[in-house]
Amino acid sequence: MKKIFAVSLAFIMLFLCSCSDNNAASTPSDAYSETNTTASATESTKIITEWGTDLLPKKFPSPPEGTHDFSIVMGLAETAAFAYSTDFYRITFICPEMEIYSFSNELIKLGYKGGIKKFTDAEFYSNGYSGYWQNGENYIRISQATEISGGEIVFQIDIAECVDNFPKALEQFFPKFDGYCMSIGSYCAHDGNGNQITTDFDGSFAAPSWHWEFRFSNGFVGVEQEEFEKYCYSFENEDFQGVLEETTVDGCRILTADLTKTVSEGTYGVFMIYNSNLKTLDIAYTNDASIYIENE
Repeated sequence: MKKIFAVSLAFIMLFLCSCSDNNAASTPSDAYSETNTTASATESTKIITEWGTDLLPKKFPSPPEGTHDFSIVMGLAETAAFAYSTDFYRITFICPEMEIYSFSNELIKLGYKGGIKKFTDAEFYSNGYSGYWQNGENYIRISQATEISGGEIVFQIDIAECVDNFPKALEQFFPKFDGYCMSIGSYCAHDGNGNQITTDFDGSFAAPSWHWEFRFSNGFVGVEQEEFEKYCYSFENEDFQGVLEETTVDGCRILTADLTKTVSEGTYGVFMIYNSNLKTLDIAYTNDASIYIENE
């Protein structure tokens, strides 16, 4: 049996390398609708205490203290990798840096699950703010944060509908994860020599080897540790083997799982990284576990 790796930065980089873009993936700029959905303060320095729009979810915090320069636009669903699978709203506002943590706390009080962290000198995650939340109805994430003078940050936050994006096709090989992410993930097929064939899934798994990833901006969000562990144990009934490991990466407590099953046609694998600070879960599925782990 392949035993779980003792997590290292080198492995984590390997985990998410093939057929993937960088971890700062964002929605294409041409995804935005040219509609009159913009609502902004009449003066750039006017502090607001209400959003002043009915486009936001009913369960949504008031503006953080000191918020100004607020605007909202609607974005359109895209089919490209890492783009949202549904239309969404993007709000932009400026507030004192530390107030974003109060915003996160208010989301939690309203029933959202998630977390926020500012990464500095990070080796695995992108430097800057990462924040993800969901309540089963709304998916929320910080898509951009830019520091300006005076200790303020321009925050860009996206709000989409929670939808089930887990590919039905994967359920013939792996247990389904019941969670929320921004799209159906990224698929990559390889030839017999490991070279990329295509990143477009045609409904079949005819390629000699393939992998399907949900990671970084497109990982599952608002995942409690108990949910992650329950999902790991669900693979026991499918004859997968492996163990869990714990480590620290970029100041975050990380749990990992390397689970494999060898059958006549090859070794299937599922590789997971759970961030207990952000409550995010990155998952890679494959019919060729050697893509992610070296043979012993």
